[in-house]
Amino acid sequence: MSAFSVKASQQITVQIDLVVNRYLQKAVSLNRKSAPNPFVFALLKDFEPLIHNIHGLKTSLGTEMEKIAEIIANESWGKQNVSRKSNLVVSLPQNVFQKIDTILNGLSNVKYHPNYLKEKSEIIDACVNASNNFETHKYEIDLQLYNPIENHHYYLEMKGPDPNTTEVPGAKKRLLALLAFGHINFKTTKVDSILGIYYNNMYPKPYKNPKVLNYFDPAGDMMVHDDFWNFIGKNSSTFSELLQLFHDYGEKNKRKIWDGFSKLINLSNGTNPTTNPAS
Repeated sequence: MSAFSVKASQQITVQIDLVVNRYLQKAVSLNRKSAPNPFVFALLKDFEPLIHNIHGLKTSLGTEMEKIAEIIANESWGKQNVSRKSNLVVSLPQNVFQKIDTILNGLSNVKYHPNYLKEKSEIIDACVNASNNFETHKYEIDLQLYNPIENHHYYLEMKGPDPNTTEVPGAKKRLLALLAFGHINFKTTKVDSILGIYYNNMYPKPYKNPKVLNYFDPAGDMMVHDDFWNFIGKNSSTFSELLQLFHDYGEKNKRKIWDGFSKLINLSNGTNPTTNPAS
């Protein structure tokens, strides 16, 4: 059985097309916001604009992947059970935030390795023994899922494989706070907060980014690569079928992509290539 319908496949293809077209338009107007690496530029100056824009394409794709995750989740979880980019005002007892800070400090100082089940137990205990004073923060949630059959709530934050150093502890704090919020708000322990790394940049080797693994437990509050996409799609072939959609788009639009990005290559001082990659 296919991981998603023809309609979902078409919606995903639209998202792919949007990001590709956006960067092909940049091939016409080279408006750089930062200076290139001078050493790379000296070596590959005729190709550097192409390299720069492909890097920009990879960065921009992250936002589109969130939308694609929503499309897949709407179909597999039911649209009424999916929310993307929702803003929550999270009010928690101060001792709960203190417990979260204690966990974060321990992880930041490498006093112990992340252990999601232990952290979850400590957070829930802090909620049960709540202080009278409350603290309030506003959080944006990349993806919120609900399984009505199991009465289970999930909060997810999506990242690429190499997030900025400051992003990771911030994501950990948000996700632990949302874990506590879900427990209090829904009055259940069937709530989990997960960091989704949407691809493994070391594949087929295991994902081993210490910036992330110092804070997140691969066996608990982190899903990477196919595990993440198959969870979103509730299907063991979601990742492979999604990858095939990208492959099919690339094959079908090879000429358009080549024509757009080739404008960024200056071949006036060199020998023209004998073959056209789009042919």
